[in-house]
Formats: sequence, structure tokens, C-alpha cells
Amino acid sequence: GQTEAAHALCSGVPKSRQKHLEVEAEVMPSLPRVVVDAERVKAVFSNLLTNGLRHTPEGGRITVSAQQREGVVRFAVADTGEGIPPEYLERVFDRFFRVPGRHGGSAGMGLAIAKEVVEAHGGRIGVQSEPGHGATFWFELPTAAVGEKPT
Repeated sequence: GQTEAAHALCSGVPKSRQKHLEVEAEVMPSLPRVVVDAERVKAVFSNLLTNGLRHTPEGGRITVSAQQREGVVRFAVADTGEGIPPEYLERVFDRFFRVPGRHGGSAGMGLAIAKEVVEAHGGRIGVQSEPGHGATFWFELPTAAVGEKPT
């Protein structure tokens, strides 16, 4: 069911080979269904997770979660990395934007594409961050109406 899918998504977290990181999954039991293009939503989750792994130092922690909220399921990836300066929070979902001074080998497209995918599913995406204390990227997808079939 839907909860198993969320558990699989969150527990399929790849361990970083370069760093020793603690990875935790927090999935609420009995999540409602969401109707999504599973491959595209997995790619969104994978992008958020890859970013978290890239920006979390040795010995840090990544927490992935799936929680039910009113009318939505919220997926989140929280890290204990460097965080994002407040002046850049609004721009991280812009195409080709990269936080100045960050190295990581990305083209600055992943979060822009993630936003497009989430919004195409009727959802929302966002970030909270405190510099020096990590970032939490989240996305919410509307729960399925009774009788809707997942795609």
C-alpha cells in the first residue's frame, strides 16, 4: 500500500561511501494514498537526498520523513550540513542558481526541476534553513480522492 511505498522511498536511502553519516527514516504509519508519476516523484526525492548528502559533513545526520498533514502527505529531507544563508532561500528553486561559494558539481537545475514536478502534481515544495545548522527541504503532494488510481 501507500505506507509501504513511503517506507521503501525513505528506507532506500543510499549510504554515502565518502562520508560516515547517520541516516534516519521517520515514516508515519498508514499514510493516505497520493496519485503521482512514481518515477518523477522518486527523482525529486532522490535530488533532495543527494543535495543533503553533498552538503552534510563527516559524522552528520540526514533524516528523511513522510508525514500526513491536512489533505497532503509531506515528504522531507533534513540535514545537519552548512545550511543556506537567508538571502538565498527564495532563489534555491530558480534554474541555474547555486549558492555562491558552494562546490558540488551541480548545474543548479535539480531543485528547479523538482519544483516543476511537484507543482505539476498539484503540490508545493519549500525549504527551511538556519546557517550552520542544516536545511530541511520538503514537498507536499495532495492525497488521493476515493477511487483515484495511482499512476
